[in-house]
Amino acid sequence: MVAKKVLISGISLILVVGVAIGAVAVVIHNNAKKSGNESLSAQMKFVTQMCNYTDHQTECQQALSPVAQNNSANFKDYMKAALLAVSDEAKKSFNMTESLLVDAKNGTRVKKSIEECKDLMKEALAELQAMVSYVGDAELHTMKDRVLELKIWIGSVISYAGTCMDVIGDDDPKVLETLKGPMDNTTAITDNALAIVGEISNILGMFGIKLNDKAITGNGGNSRRLLGETLEEDIPKDGYPSWMSHGDRKLMALQDNGRIRPNVVVAQDGSGQFRTINDALKAYPRGNNGRFVIYVKKGVYKETVNVDKTMANIYMYGDGPRATIITGNKGEATTGDKISTSGTFQVYANGFIGRSMGFTNTAGPEARPAVALRTSGDMIAIFNCRISGYQDTLYMNIGRQFFRNCVISGHVDYIFGDARVVIQNSLIIVRKSSLTNQNQAFITAPGQQTAHEVGATVLHNCRIVPEQALAPTRFEVRTYLGRPWKTYARAAFMECTIGDFIRPEGVIAWDGKDFNTEHSFFGEFKNRGPGANLSKRVKWAKGGFTGEMDRNTAAKFTVNSMLTPDTWLKSATVPYLPAFASA
Repeated sequence: MVAKKVLISGISLILVVGVAIGAVAVVIHNNAKKSGNESLSAQMKFVTQMCNYTDHQTECQQALSPVAQNNSANFKDYMKAALLAVSDEAKKSFNMTESLLVDAKNGTRVKKSIEECKDLMKEALAELQAMVSYVGDAELHTMKDRVLELKIWIGSVISYAGTCMDVIGDDDPKVLETLKGPMDNTTAITDNALAIVGEISNILGMFGIKLNDKAITGNGGNSRRLLGETLEEDIPKDGYPSWMSHGDRKLMALQDNGRIRPNVVVAQDGSGQFRTINDALKAYPRGNNGRFVIYVKKGVYKETVNVDKTMANIYMYGDGPRATIITGNKGEATTGDKISTSGTFQVYANGFIGRSMGFTNTAGPEARPAVALRTSGDMIAIFNCRISGYQDTLYMNIGRQFFRNCVISGHVDYIFGDARVVIQNSLIIVRKSSLTNQNQAFITAPGQQTAHEVGATVLHNCRIVPEQALAPTRFEVRTYLGRPWKTYARAAFMECTIGDFIRPEGVIAWDGKDFNTEHSFFGEFKNRGPGANLSKRVKWAKGGFTGEMDRNTAAKFTVNSMLTPDTWLKSATVPYLPAFASA
């Protein structure tokens, strides 16, 4: 329900804007004074103006120029052409993986990686199909909110393509080289679409059109109070924000008091309808339009769980993060599974809420990538959970995500991905590795690949500490707040308490020198503790940003700015700080 509504409203932006531009197209046509060449020239000028906003202008011209042959083409036609160009490139990449699978030997590591890559591109195509399939919906958000949503969905294609290349890695240099061209093209064309969507206001302005939010939302100027205006003192003693609906407050209170009535119950002792979580997921009703509540009783559940795309709006809760535990042991070195398939618990559906559970991967540091929780959907909220592993513990793949009151532990790049995510009021623990040669630890590894992606990793009002086993030798391990996994990596650490074991440099390049530093961003704001001293933070020779942000820049990384909470998070029954913890 959430996924479909928000997606439809996002695509509705294209239709609404298209109506406005349709009128402009008529004006352009009439001003051509019966000259087809002049009209075509006007349309080509439109193409040039749009493509000027992109980083890959040749590819942009190739995708949009055919539309200019239609003298009455409007903005919707151009936007559709941009999205179809992305789809065409993604299909080429998908077809290439199928071709490579034919030649790959059964049972080999490279074949398994190609299969993973194929599945990732299949996910990308599904996202694109959803974007161009839904049309019309009267429920519209503000223009800013809808543009963000569109960019999140479009940007997911870049995430999937990048993950595909990472999965192939060094398994087979020839396969990697064969896929590089199609994947690079997919990324470039997708980035163009992101750039165009991000400049909708400016593009309309070229034709003298100014759309205001009141006209789009149809609220007649009667705006209700936004979450951005919610103050911390507005939160009553029961701990739930004042803007939370009565029904949602009741749902939260019922769970907290053990009286919520779930749709299904999972219990290993047979006291529920199902003994495994996967069996409970099979009971998800087709066409479900509301919350589907699953209660998982205490116990250690040794299973790999996949919440697929068809299972939107699941609310799953347990008896506590140390009582209800989902555990697995997949890893690259142990089972051959990499970041896209090693996850113990993987969420592909939109609108998922997870509460009071534990997610672990026990494969150990020698397994290398071994994901405990992978979140690969939009509007995901995780509350009061423990997420534990060593390398690549929490993989936040795509979409908007929010984590609150969680414990997240690991050793290498254990909070990573391309999602637009805020982790708030949580405990971030660096674990001790059993590998004697592993003397470095990295907390975050943001994975934004292009300039127009909107993902970022934000840690807000968290505590960053070593685990008890690491404490005596914590200074022997060079521990950093993060390193840039991809070219445009973005992370922010705000109002956090940082332990003394964090290196004075704060962050480090991917290769220890200057790889991925030119465009990366690692900002800090009002942190505290001995590890928050900024005097010796690294300054990269190839540009990028590290160190203290000003308040205006930091405000861009708050929940209000990052997640557009008024459109979804307020109904997720999870409390949060909308802005800074301190005034």
